[in-house]
Amino acid sequence: MTINDEEGKERRIVRRITEKKKEFSKLSSSLFEPVGKNPYYLNRDSDSTAIRNLIELRDNLDAFSKEEAHWVASWLEYLGDKELATRLRAMPEKFKEIIVERCNELREFYHRK
Repeated sequence: MTINDEEGKERRIVRRITEKKKEFSKLSSSLFEPVGKNPYYLNRDSDSTAIRNLIELRDNLDAFSKEEAHWVASWLEYLGDKELATRLRAMPEKFKEIIVERCNELREFYHRK
């Protein structure tokens, strides 16, 4: 491999990393501060709680059951995270762990507006 080939490979890698960071930044904004999107309503008996973003979802995970994973997945897909929705539908028994993991993963890319 020549120096030019190596430099080209490095530039492509840097470009892919930069694109991924931008994608995660945009995704984190749509999940942590969803503008113009409806909340998820958690109805319990006569009480209803509006979950407005991924952080509020994470903070209220104990109120959810794994049976609700598919409904929450649809809401998260509506907010823009198709990957997370797919994971939740595939493994509803790991619902809480997946939400916490995704929240932690995206937190470093979130920049408040």
